[in-house]
Amino acid sequence: MFEGFQPIDLAGPWQAFSTANDELGHARYRLRTCGTASIAASTDAGLRLQVDFDLEQSLSSPAHTVIVPGGEGIHRASSDPQMLDWVRAQDALSQRTCSVCTGAFLLAAAGLLDGCRVTTHWRSAAQLQERFPKLVVNDELIFCQSAKYWTTAGVSAGIDLALTLIENDCGPRIAQKVARRLVVYLRRGGDQRQYSQTLRAQDRAEGPFSELVGQMEARLSHAWSIDEMADICNMSRRTFQRKFKSAFGIPALEVLNNLRAERRELVQRSGRHSRKQMDRLLQAP
Repeated sequence: MFEGFQPIDLAGPWQAFSTANDELGHARYRLRTCGTASIAASTDAGLRLQVDFDLEQSLSSPAHTVIVPGGEGIHRASSDPQMLDWVRAQDALSQRTCSVCTGAFLLAAAGLLDGCRVTTHWRSAAQLQERFPKLVVNDELIFCQSAKYWTTAGVSAGIDLALTLIENDCGPRIAQKVARRLVVYLRRGGDQRQYSQTLRAQDRAEGPFSELVGQMEARLSHAWSIDEMADICNMSRRTFQRKFKSAFGIPALEVLNNLRAERRELVQRSGRHSRKQMDRLLQAP
């Protein structure tokens, strides 16, 4: 931990591992925090957390998995020689070294990610690539693995990473139980895009199209027609097609098919339905 950390980058994975302990009935994961000071404040200084161990103390008991959260303070932490030495020392002993969101800047500054395929939050990806040209930065991934190094897009993606690590450690049944306990809608794979088709549609669903997009998302299995869509927007068929394409860049039925394809992929990853069942549920063409 460091001054200016992002709370959810820490709390999301922490809760997932803690819940795994509950589901297993024993403490498979022993969780602890460490940092340069006894108290660490969050990015907005509104949340302060007590740190379990200072950096030197933590090295006396090497961690199996190291997770570095992101936050506005990561750039200051990345220039702290004490923090960089600690990361390198822990990495030499750990089985997995991970970052959430901009935590990748600290791992990169320590020289751990050279030549690795990594990701971070899409807003920081260009900066990460520019500062560390030896990295292969992909700004579309939720999370990715390169040897022992795991990096994530940040925010809720830290939970997705933790669920994958739990599955690797404890099996898919425990990971699914943890996901249900955390009320995760669908578990996301690392190669899923950070910016989904649903978000793209919602971003552009202004004015007359907001109600339509909401209904489309809620009823993907419905046999939508252009005439029905136009009626919801109180437009003629021709006017609807023209204005919708102007707003979204593509025709309405293509947006619908993109939403269905994304939902189909998510459901398929969850393992709850066969491909035939998914096609029937989503009215796949």
